[in-house]
Amino acid sequence: MVKISCKNYGFDCKFEVDDEDSDAINKFQKHSMVEHGIEYSSGTLNQIVMRMKN
Repeated sequence: MVKISCKNYGFDCKFEVDDEDSDAINKFQKHSMVEHGIEYSSGTLNQIVMRMKN
């Protein structure tokens, strides 16, 4: 399980996802593209999740 929120990355946005790693990554990836116009690669988000767990 991982919790990712836009607030943690400097956005004035209330989006937050708390889910299994791959599901959270997919949901955050879609949200960031649609709402903020930013395309994060799955690899980048996987690295972020790994750092959050350490």
